[in-house]
Amino acid sequence: MLKAKRITATSDELFQKVMDLYELSFPAVEKRDRADNEKLLGDERFRLLALLDDEIFVGMAGVWDAEGMLYVEHLCTSPELRGKGYGAAALELFKATGKTVVLEIEPPEDELTKRRQNFYLRNGFGFHPHIHRHPPYRAGDERHLLNVMSFPPPTDIAVVTALENFIEEIVADTKQ
Repeated sequence: MLKAKRITATSDELFQKVMDLYELSFPAVEKRDRADNEKLLGDERFRLLALLDDEIFVGMAGVWDAEGMLYVEHLCTSPELRGKGYGAAALELFKATGKTVVLEIEPPEDELTKRRQNFYLRNGFGFHPHIHRHPPYRAGDERHLLNVMSFPPPTDIAVVTALENFIEEIVADTKQ
């Protein structure tokens, strides 16, 4: 059964595994520097999670408790374990909180991004029909276009507005 273990210190034996997978799995524009991730470990709103199946590391997530919703900033499984249900199991953990679960994905432009979109749709997420430009994590980077999805599926723009305000005020290192 999948468990999520919160990482609260760089000395945690799983911290390096989480960071290695994070670096491998996300493009530079979608991640912050390691030092900035380390600073977040002390923020009560942020959860850096190691995903474990019977104590075996299978993936990671970065999740924010954001004003009545969970913002899944990052979620991935180890490449050799993809397709085994761990991502869906992680989403079930998040959905079980009873909060609206919100995440962003790249626009579906190639095979990988189309598969990612279909994964979230199969897991009950729906699109918000709103153009969202995520602020940069680093000075000098530009905003990047991402689609917002949520569970339960959206009924109005309020979720996107709350998410964008949270990202602008709390998550982003720089504002443009």
